[in-house]
Amino acid sequence: MVNPKIQISDLDVIVIKGKDSETFLQGQITNDIRIIKDEEKAIYAGYCSPKGRLIAFFLIIKVWGKYFLFCPSSIGSEISKKLSMYIMRSEVCLSHLSKDISYFSFYGGGKEEQSFKDGGVLPISVMQNIKQPHKDDESTSFSVTKLPGEIDRYFVLGNDKTIRVMYLEIYPNSGGLDSNSWHESDIETKIPNIFKETQDKFIPQSLNLDVIDAINFKKGCYTGQEIVARTHYLGKSKRRMYFGSINVDKPPKLCDAVTADGIKVGQIINFCKKENGLYQVLFEILIEKINSKLMLCDTKITIKLIN
Repeated sequence: MVNPKIQISDLDVIVIKGKDSETFLQGQITNDIRIIKDEEKAIYAGYCSPKGRLIAFFLIIKVWGKYFLFCPSSIGSEISKKLSMYIMRSEVCLSHLSKDISYFSFYGGGKEEQSFKDGGVLPISVMQNIKQPHKDDESTSFSVTKLPGEIDRYFVLGNDKTIRVMYLEIYPNSGGLDSNSWHESDIETKIPNIFKETQDKFIPQSLNLDVIDAINFKKGCYTGQEIVARTHYLGKSKRRMYFGSINVDKPPKLCDAVTADGIKVGQIINFCKKENGLYQVLFEILIEKINSKLMLCDTKITIKLIN
């Protein structure tokens, strides 16, 4: 029996390598891929349609000369195929769901953090990426990235065998962040995501990608760049993403309408269940409606403004 891979369910990874990888990705994503050239940082980035609307949102980590693009599994295969269409004659190799790579995530403040700190591979600053000393040996190497959040959280990526040994030492009985916890940690950190249901509906600024440094306005052309740049240079975005909570009997759905005075002003981006019918939600609305009584079906949304 083959042991299951160590990974976060509902999360896919697209692996891109080759001599022209940097140039290729620079022409596709909203952020500047050169930021992670030295493999010491990670970035968030959007991937847009020609109309400038998001069709994917990535956490991108570079190690061992390869770029690892993490996105929800509901769009992983589709986005992988779409990116492949633009490779053409470039010296780029793209693979979906790498067979020999595993990953997991955990919150700081516990035995996991101490374990990596003792090993000298615990990053200090947000989006910093640190590799385990055997940096030239992929079979025994791994990396740790610090993600944003009020509570420190970390993302560990490496060869399947190495990660499995490490993971079982830390979690002999139970695991790190599962799929629900992963979404919860992103939502509480005000990190958006794009799922199958929400593709091609939002420009990057309306989901605050400029706020979380997931857009670079000086990097040059990429798919959809003209629309994104026009919004930035000719006026402020009329729509933004906000964080809130709601008490309901039935869970919300992606794209559920957010209304004000009975009129749709936005929709649900992501949600997670807390307790006793409480759900935390990320939702996108017209900025001018932020002080209105916002409703999801017949229930008021309690808003926590994003700084």
